[in-house]
Amino acid sequence: MNDVGIKVKLFGLGGAGMHIVDAFAQESNGLFECHTLDTDAKAITTTQNTESHLIGKEICRGLGCGGDIDLAEKAINSHREVISSWLEDADVIILVAGLGGGVGSAFSLLISELAEKTGAITLGFFVLPFSFEGARFSKGENFINELRPSLHGMFSIPNDLLLQEGDADQTALNGFEMGNRWILNSLSALSGVLFENGIINQDLGSLKQLFQARGGKSLLAVSQDTNILDLADNAIETHIQSLLMNPLLHQENQPKDLDGLMIVIKGNQSLELSIIHKVASLIAQKFNFKKDILVSAYVDDSLINSLKISIFGKSEIDQIPKNKKLEGDLFSDDEGGSEELSKKKKSPNILKVHRSKLSKKGEKEMDDQKEFAFFDKEEDRGYFVDSSSKLFKGINLDQPTYLRKGIKVKFK
Repeated sequence: MNDVGIKVKLFGLGGAGMHIVDAFAQESNGLFECHTLDTDAKAITTTQNTESHLIGKEICRGLGCGGDIDLAEKAINSHREVISSWLEDADVIILVAGLGGGVGSAFSLLISELAEKTGAITLGFFVLPFSFEGARFSKGENFINELRPSLHGMFSIPNDLLLQEGDADQTALNGFEMGNRWILNSLSALSGVLFENGIINQDLGSLKQLFQARGGKSLLAVSQDTNILDLADNAIETHIQSLLMNPLLHQENQPKDLDGLMIVIKGNQSLELSIIHKVASLIAQKFNFKKDILVSAYVDDSLINSLKISIFGKSEIDQIPKNKKLEGDLFSDDEGGSEELSKKKKSPNILKVHRSKLSKKGEKEMDDQKEFAFFDKEEDRGYFVDSSSKLFKGINLDQPTYLRKGIKVKFK
């Protein structure tokens, strides 16, 4: 166990969540208190490194719920009091689950509800079904919306993203392992922030600054483990560009304007301050982020010629007052020190509006554009030719192809 005094409770809920948390527990050297929960007695026996709990034995008879959310709710509610006792002294609570089925969805809802009664930061990493799974996928998205108000940070990973990131001929096992690795690397990065003593340190207070309130939207990206680069040349920029192309950063519900940004960097003994500065600067430029960046950097001797970079961002629902600058943050835009600047920062920011928007209220805008005049006179006809639809074998050729074929076009 850790000797820092921070208590992190990690919960793997249902099949997908248990598999990821059990793998993390094997790698984390006991820094997190890891629990796995399921109604399936057979699945519980596969976890070797966590405190496993069979839930609702009297209700489910040691069997899975088969996607029945109501049955899973009955099972988990029968353990409400004991689960509350697990959460009482936690500083950070992290949920990992697959949504859309029964156990992962119902268990996540209850534990996030109970976590609201604590003072802990509550984060959730959730895997969503493939879009072709129809109703299951829709349920997963609905559960995301239900869970969001209870969590300080929510990171969803749709299985569809695995198709974009991997090779065309990758196996199903390799694809799912990639999704699991995204979560595992994220958990490892958070562990480093909370427990590692590195080149530049952040801590629990930094995490509270990043995830200040429940609700809002969060973003996540982690670099690939296989990326190898020479830290002495310009490979850093290519590495960052590869990271920023991660499909996790290009989801439709991605937050646009971030209130907080944390970058966690791991490298070998040759990791230099100039490299850390370059990584943080390039990422901040990508997000057009001009506030204080929380940077954590530490040495991992297992990394020979590579960097591990994790990005966590948060956009709050309400405007959060700017906190005092943290120690160890080299990338703040706060010049500090002068009394005049201090007074300036206390004054409210005045919204700048272009003078074209400041016309007198009620003043009618004049439009100099001349319009065609249409009259029922023969000599005035002919401005438009016949505009009836051009049909070919029942297909309207005047309609754009992407509309005829139902192709979804994304605008960035």
